[in-house]
Amino acid sequence: MKKQKKQEGSILILTLLALVGALSISVAMVSISVVERKMTTKSKKSVTAFQGANSGIEWALKKINDATVSSGNVQTIAQAFAPQTMDGDGKISCPSGFFDDGKSGCEIYLLGNTNQDRKIIINPDTTLDKIIAVRATGIYGQLAEEKVGRSLEAYAMPNCPTDYRRVADFCVEGNLHSDSNWNNAINLCADAGKRLCTTAELLAAKGVNGLTLTDDIGNGENEWTADVVDTSNNFYIDNNGDIGSELSSSDNKFRCCMNR
Repeated sequence: MKKQKKQEGSILILTLLALVGALSISVAMVSISVVERKMTTKSKKSVTAFQGANSGIEWALKKINDATVSSGNVQTIAQAFAPQTMDGDGKISCPSGFFDDGKSGCEIYLLGNTNQDRKIIINPDTTLDKIIAVRATGIYGQLAEEKVGRSLEAYAMPNCPTDYRRVADFCVEGNLHSDSNWNNAINLCADAGKRLCTTAELLAAKGVNGLTLTDDIGNGENEWTADVVDTSNNFYIDNNGDIGSELSSSDNKFRCCMNR
């Protein structure tokens, strides 16, 4: 009888241990399920926020690409699609028609080059040629504790001024200027907020199919380029469109280039 009671006690202990183990496994599975559900929900919010940021980037790039550098300032980008305005911190809200779920939104910032540092443009009167990139932040959620944000950034290339032609990621001037001194050509382009074209840029512009310039590159005129041979000689594009080098006192013409 005593031995039987010991066996019954052992079975009870094993049963309790089995129940505790099963309960522990159940609690662990529930915890994992809760964590996975939270991760799935957060991932869904993250994807929605990312899509919002991507939409903002594409919208801003389209408006920048449609605008011409000489036609206005950065405020025209905000007003190109809807009557948006720039906030004091440079923020432009995406048009309300972007989202219909009542929880999504995006913010756009235009980045410019200030003293060689890329910073958010906060002055709405800044000219379009100062834009070098666009940053967009997509946001999902209305309450602070449930908000998820994702940001994207893309290089921006405004179109060229009306008297310039677009070639890849730069603009080349259509008109030629006359100056016999290479240093003067450098300074005159800089005074206009541009730069003297490099040899590679002029050759690239000459080779673009369908590019129409008021004065074709290498069409009967020698043109200065920004490249330097040595202290007394500079590269130029001769009247056949070939590369040459000569003294900076030669009677060459020049045209300016600018980044997009």
